[in-house]
Amino acid sequence: MEGARRKSDTGDDEMVFALLTLAAQQATVTGVVRDSASLEPIAFAEVAVSPTVSTVRSAAGFSDRFGAFAIPNTPVGPVRIEANAFGYTRWTRHFEEFPAGPVEILLAPAPIALDPLSVGAAARAGDPISVSRDAFVVDVAMIRAMPTVLETDVLRAMAVSPSASAPSDFVSVPYVRGGAGEGTPVLLDGVRLFNPFHLGGFFSAVNPEAVDHAALLPGSGAGSQHIGSLSGAIEITTRDGSRDGHRVAGAVGLASSRLAVEGPVGGRTSYLVDGRLTYVDLLAKALGADFPYSFSDVHGKITHDFGGPGRLSVSGYVNSEAMEYDDHWSGGRTDFGWGSSAFSAHYRDRLAGGVLLDVIIGHSRFGNDLLELGGDWGHPGADTLVSGGGHMKEDRVDVRARWHLSGGTVTAGAQAIRLEGDHDYSRSDAGDFASLFIPAPLTVRARQWRIGTFANVDAPMGPNWRTRAGVRLDRFSGLANTFAPFAEVSYAGPWWEARIAVARSYQALASLRNEESLGASLFAYDLFVPVGDGPVPRNTEITAGWEGSRGEWRLRLDGYARRMGNIRLPVLGEAPIEEAVLGDPSFRMVGGGTARGIEASFSWARGPFSTVGSYSWSRATRTVEDMTYVPRFHRDHEIELGAALETGRSMWSARFSARSGQPTTPALAVIPVGRHDMGEGSEALWVWFDGAYNSERLRPYLRVDLGWRRTRRPSHAGDRFVTPFVSVTNLLSAPNVAAGWAEANPDFERREVTVEREYFPQVPMLVFFGVEFGF
Repeated sequence: MEGARRKSDTGDDEMVFALLTLAAQQATVTGVVRDSASLEPIAFAEVAVSPTVSTVRSAAGFSDRFGAFAIPNTPVGPVRIEANAFGYTRWTRHFEEFPAGPVEILLAPAPIALDPLSVGAAARAGDPISVSRDAFVVDVAMIRAMPTVLETDVLRAMAVSPSASAPSDFVSVPYVRGGAGEGTPVLLDGVRLFNPFHLGGFFSAVNPEAVDHAALLPGSGAGSQHIGSLSGAIEITTRDGSRDGHRVAGAVGLASSRLAVEGPVGGRTSYLVDGRLTYVDLLAKALGADFPYSFSDVHGKITHDFGGPGRLSVSGYVNSEAMEYDDHWSGGRTDFGWGSSAFSAHYRDRLAGGVLLDVIIGHSRFGNDLLELGGDWGHPGADTLVSGGGHMKEDRVDVRARWHLSGGTVTAGAQAIRLEGDHDYSRSDAGDFASLFIPAPLTVRARQWRIGTFANVDAPMGPNWRTRAGVRLDRFSGLANTFAPFAEVSYAGPWWEARIAVARSYQALASLRNEESLGASLFAYDLFVPVGDGPVPRNTEITAGWEGSRGEWRLRLDGYARRMGNIRLPVLGEAPIEEAVLGDPSFRMVGGGTARGIEASFSWARGPFSTVGSYSWSRATRTVEDMTYVPRFHRDHEIELGAALETGRSMWSARFSARSGQPTTPALAVIPVGRHDMGEGSEALWVWFDGAYNSERLRPYLRVDLGWRRTRRPSHAGDRFVTPFVSVTNLLSAPNVAAGWAEANPDFERREVTVEREYFPQVPMLVFFGVEFGF
């Protein structure tokens, strides 16, 4: 027995020695994770590398949005590599010799009970808070789990994030942590997409058939460093085309129909082409209304794989919209046409060791033309009221390299962006339609180069502590040089992690949009122009966060405080709510703003039921000249809950939204000045006495949406499927409002005038339905 024990001890010592030897010899494993059937990259898959002589994982990481991974600090020698992603069977391979080149992992699809909001291991499909510590990630599973509002929409699904706030039911583009649209760019495959919506902002301009996932980056630290914006960003990544066969998918809905065609070209190349066409004008006419609006969009992508992480993808997008209206009573006419286009090419390759190189070249453009003719009865088309147009353009080159080293990860990059804004409108009189948008005349032309470099380090400081730090340097041509640092420290517990970070960012971009006007609640339409004179707009913020996971639960808490300086703000007139949405930037003032808040988000799933939700408390202000006010789009409290339940062949979904009322200005009294007899023929100038600007709140907001869709396909259908869906928006017919103002109500009999509140309603109860199909 003693000899046996001594022999066993010796064996243990030899194993310990072997493990120590392996730990001293470390390298980096790189590769790519793909779907074994379609060969499409799988984002956010967990990959772990362990020595074959141990059951303990020595290194682990996640694949990025292109399925690529690089895991440093892995042992040299015989290793075991495991990969896991929700919806796929676990993949395990033993390598007798350390893999000299990229490892290609092919995960086989596994049946799952519920596509949306389901729980897997670390990276969970449909779970927006599990796959990134910097972002709120929405994938296709979650997009389709939300009740449909006219169209399946990636931007509306994004509003479940506690960092995102929708200004109204009519605007799908969310505002992030007290910042407006110019501070939160929407990127499509790495390039800015100007005005990324249709129907004035009601739903996204990106076809859901093409979306792989979208990430909301709420801050300006490490996750957003390569963007350099004031209020984070929304990055939309389209998927690659199928490589295992040709497919057709699409949908027919109330407002439009969409179609996507995809398939392989040879062994390593795939294509995806998708488009959408509206018939909302025909629908309105069938309902007895006149709404002469139309849009169309088309997107295409070609992807070629070189093996391992190496790939080249080329993506293009173009849309066009138009509003053409003839007023047969007065002879007036409105012709308003606009559209966006975006092109990007992304090259990725693995350099020596664990270095991943990314190069993105992009171009985007937005253009519009407006002509509004007015006339009187008997003199049709007599006057040209408003005419003009313009464009916004951006050209960019991004180069990024990431080194996965034994002591941490180093990221460095360079960026060159050329931004141009050219807007020119003239007016001979005020038009009903155009005056809501543009108080012409307006002429602004500016262009600017932004040359930037950045670098950051992500490194451990012990068994539980970790730090990230970096800096971004920018040269704004003819304006200024800026220095934007950030730093973060985190601590990882057994099932939770806490972090605190500080960051600064700059962005020399101004919006012509006036967020205090009524039109800003109805239309997301925006025009940008580079800042021509200093100082450069900036944002300084501090954030603290905690997140943990126990069983089916995942919870994230964040607190933030930010101070925005040198932003361009309109001077508030006598009646800001009546002003046009867009205004001349030469009349803007250099102002500032603050935002602070606490955010909570969670996800939970068990069996066929899953839910995701968020709560946010926040405060936001704007300061221009000597006046500080709460912006009209702000809400103090917001609650968002989404849930999905699968029963048989059906999936039921619900969304609950509760928000505090938005700011409004109280009207205390109105006095007629002029003729005071208050007779029927009296004429008076009404003089208003208002309270403090935006010092009151509109009534609270409440909305419940309900959706149903068929989920399971007949076993004999193969790749063919027909999936009907129905949704009800504002199921309880809650009387929500987007804005309020005061009206004078003269009583000629009593010879007095009273003040009455008027409200602009939000979306009433509406029913939407459609059919998705594929073959």
